Amino acid sequence: MFDTSFSVDFPSDNAKSGILYSKLETAVIASFNAAGKIKPLYFQYTDLYGDDSSIKIENVLSSKEDHYAGLPVIIYSCVAVVQNKRLQCKLRYHIIEHYWEILY
Repeated sequence: MFDTSFSVDFPSDNAKSGILYSKLETAVIASFNAAGKIKPLYFQYTDLYGDDSSIKIENVLSSKEDHYAGLPVIIYSCVAVVQNKRLQCKLRYHIIEHYWEILY
């Protein structure tokens, strides 16, 4: 269930940031406050060679509740660090089904 693939788009060789792309399910480590608010801390991906990597989420820029296919989700806009480069990524948490995806 938690196998995923991803690709990283860096605008140039000297770029210090890029965008993380995927549309598959991923494993996420998150914290919950006393009110039940979720904050993603790390996510996992499997690279092209089958190796698992954990990625630290440096900052959650925003979160919003939305609906996907009529079902409630929370979309998190984040900054993650991959190979010492900061990448923007979006994570979508499916509230009813209890799973995460990395979004385009």
